[in-house]
Amino acid sequence: MNVTLRQLQAFRAVAELGSFREAAARLHLSQPALSAAVRKLEFVLDVRLFDRTTRRLALTAEGQELLRLASRLIEEFDAVTGNLRDYLARRRGRVVVAALPSLAALTLPRALARLKRLHPGIDVAIRDTLHDEIQELVESGRADFGLTVAPADERCFSFAPMLVDRFVMLCRHDHPLARRRSISWQQMLKSSPMVSMSRTSSVRQHIEAACAQAGIDARGGYDAAHLATVGALVREGLGVAALPSSTTPLLAFAGLAEVPLHSPRIERTMGMIRRAGRSPSVAAQALIELLAGPHPIASTLRSMRGRRQGL
Repeated sequence: MNVTLRQLQAFRAVAELGSFREAAARLHLSQPALSAAVRKLEFVLDVRLFDRTTRRLALTAEGQELLRLASRLIEEFDAVTGNLRDYLARRRGRVVVAALPSLAALTLPRALARLKRLHPGIDVAIRDTLHDEIQELVESGRADFGLTVAPADERCFSFAPMLVDRFVMLCRHDHPLARRRSISWQQMLKSSPMVSMSRTSSVRQHIEAACAQAGIDARGGYDAAHLATVGALVREGLGVAALPSSTTPLLAFAGLAEVPLHSPRIERTMGMIRRAGRSPSVAAQALIELLAGPHPIASTLRSMRGRRQGL
């Protein structure tokens, strides 16, 4: 049995209007074409749908039942195509973004505010987590894209750089090194215990790489999973911290000094990762376009630092 949507639409129009001529006008078809479509439908279903006389056109019992079922099917089809048109026009959709907590706090809010103004029907779910889990979410398809550091294995991902971030020392303003223009990692580690991010974080991995390059060991101190905890510990004089400069606006509450680190100079490249070979959805593309403007992360950082300095 091969019944087409066009045949059902033709049948419903005739049934509702009680006239082949009027139905043909509604559907913008010739009357012979409409009649042929209804006859084909009757042939395929092997049933008479209309009782025809020279003066009237009436539905048979089978025709009445088909009208009920066809109307429901056509309405559902119209709803599906309408939803698809809305989706393609970015009037609706859902996006899942996985992001490092610092990028989720610094970059996403401004882009999401613009997205809500431009496309209020698009919903966004945020997964703020660590780098390894971001890669897992993107690779599995549970996230449309991620905001994180450059992946170690780029065969599985496409990566679009957005910011090169330099590591700095954070300390109290009364710390002996607070007024230096820059210091070495060795100087920092000799001065105070280290307050570090947890070992599973990408920040900690960069710190360990820096210490290995410098041939030094980080002195024992505190490990914390969250930036706010690191900032609070440093504020209380319990040590110093090495963090990417992109994170320091989030620690403004602690009122810490920021000193660039060298020997070695450690930088990390952050940006957007997507699963290789996978095209983004229309809804995800709308957010990607807002995030991929001219250096959105850098402009956000400049804005936040300007407010901190009272500019």
